[in-house]
Amino acid sequence: MNRYKRSLVVAVILQCWAIAASAQPNISRDTTHYNDEELYSDDAMSSAPAYSWLGAGVLVGLHLPSLTDLNSSIAMPFIHQNLKEQAFMIGGQVFMPFPFVKNLRIGGIGMSGTSSVCCVPDSVQGQPVMRSLTYHFGYGALTFDYAIFNSNKVHVLLGSEFGLGSVELTAQQALNRQKFDITSEFSTTTFNITHTYHAPMFVIKPEAEFEYAPVRWLMLRLTAGYQISAMGTWVADDDVSLGDVGALAKVNANGPVVQFGVFLGFF
Repeated sequence: MNRYKRSLVVAVILQCWAIAASAQPNISRDTTHYNDEELYSDDAMSSAPAYSWLGAGVLVGLHLPSLTDLNSSIAMPFIHQNLKEQAFMIGGQVFMPFPFVKNLRIGGIGMSGTSSVCCVPDSVQGQPVMRSLTYHFGYGALTFDYAIFNSNKVHVLLGSEFGLGSVELTAQQALNRQKFDITSEFSTTTFNITHTYHAPMFVIKPEAEFEYAPVRWLMLRLTAGYQISAMGTWVADDDVSLGDVGALAKVNANGPVVQFGVFLGFF
């Protein structure tokens, strides 16, 4: 009897399970909308946000131009010492995302840098003079950068600058005088002489950039690159032909560049 009751209970349970299974509605999958598992799929999770930062700011930097030829052929004969192969740079930049290519940024930049030695005592025909020599460059360029890593606050980009600018050397000699006299300042016997030597250049600068936005309206950037310059024709004192430019032919604005920038905008 007990065995019969146990068999009856098992049969009832199996029958109830079969009825419940057959009673489940046959609901087809809705393929016209996103499903939860699609929202959290590997593809959705692995895709990074596109670069969308927009801003403008100030840049400071250090350019390390190769001034070996300038120093040996111009600086040493004139001021008897070398210019430092370090040019402090300052400038600014604006940028925005390029709307038709994901992660591409375009912008405009202007930079200038200077290395100089001032007020070196010397003498000319027995007269005490002070001599100074300045190396200066500046340019404006279009910038193109592509984001290779994006996150909420950090971006890493590779890019290039393409622009036009110039390199200028200023050599100055001033006589030590006891008083100001406008007539003697421009007399034929004066020792006060300033000459400028100028050449245009085309600039290409490949670079890598690391950007960090601690808040939505402020961004900090660290940039490392290499500046390449193609020099034009040298002239003296604005527009006087030099003929044979001599040692100036080897003066350029090539060299590594490191920059730090602070930007305001939408980040």
